[in-house]
Amino acid sequence: MRSIKSMVLAAAMVLAACGGEDGSTGPGNGGGATTFKADVTGDVETKVTGAALFGQAQDEEYGEVFGLEMAETGEGESLIQIVRLGGAVPAVGTYTIADALEGNPQDGDFVALAFDSDNGQPVAVFVGVSGTLKVTSSSATSFKGTFTFNAKGGLFNDPETTLTIKVDGSFHATPATQGLELNAIRRGR
Repeated sequence: MRSIKSMVLAAAMVLAACGGEDGSTGPGNGGGATTFKADVTGDVETKVTGAALFGQAQDEEYGEVFGLEMAETGEGESLIQIVRLGGAVPAVGTYTIADALEGNPQDGDFVALAFDSDNGQPVAVFVGVSGTLKVTSSSATSFKGTFTFNAKGGLFNDPETTLTIKVDGSFHATPATQGLELNAIRRGR
């Protein structure tokens, strides 16, 4: 089994969406616009709620990408990202989340990542290995749906122990007002 260090290097990319001018991204009730809620089960168990944003960005290796970013508000600092390589905005429908750990995602594929931080410092990362994204509404001003994915990863302070989680959630995202900023995490060469 790969160590967590190798898993981080296998992640396709990380998106950091910007909120509004004042840094706010909306209420975290999991129901209205700019919100999400998710249940995490398996080796880590928690419930997270927060803000959901979407947008497109350019990446030098993958070209245009579409990103859905869900950031926990309040005490927690969890982050869930679903990225479509190739950048096309998804229409209403159900999409497969590709294996970004052992697979070879291609143009048009979706990949999923889940991160946890403490006081702004990353403490864990999980890379999606299977799942689905169901888009129920897609427009220039709103992106809604549900997702479920299985992921493998672990804690940075215990890189040799692999943990497995399942993430189930729903979102009602609004556009990232200042665009998306790409930060690449790539396979070792």
